[in-house]
Amino acid sequence: MPDIKLPALARLALIFVLTLPLAAFHGFVGWYKAFSTQAELAQHKAWTMHLPVALGKAVGCLEMALTLALLLALVQPRFARLGAMACGALVVLEVASLITHQVTNDGAPPLQNVVTVAVTAVLGWLHLSRARTMI
Repeated sequence: MPDIKLPALARLALIFVLTLPLAAFHGFVGWYKAFSTQAELAQHKAWTMHLPVALGKAVGCLEMALTLALLLALVQPRFARLGAMACGALVVLEVASLITHQVTNDGAPPLQNVVTVAVTAVLGWLHLSRARTMI
């Protein structure tokens, strides 16, 4: 993304506004993937239903850990780089989800993945911008 200068308060406000819904979403779906049965995952078209059970549960645990990293980066500016890396990892998971849904043609709508990727990428950029100002 281009190097757009944002006032620190505006950047913090955007980080706050984007982090809370993303953390709620990824925390919920991570918990769901980690602790739900395969039948429940299939019923709700979770992309991890197409993975071996242990791997799908590991993805859910990873998603919850990345959510915690996002929340840590929100409250502790020194972890802004960690927040950016968590966003990058979440984008990778969302792209994997999108590809899996499309390849398996399981009926899951792609729009959720596309929107989540875009919002998470913007949040990652904001965290990188925040980290650069702290050097």
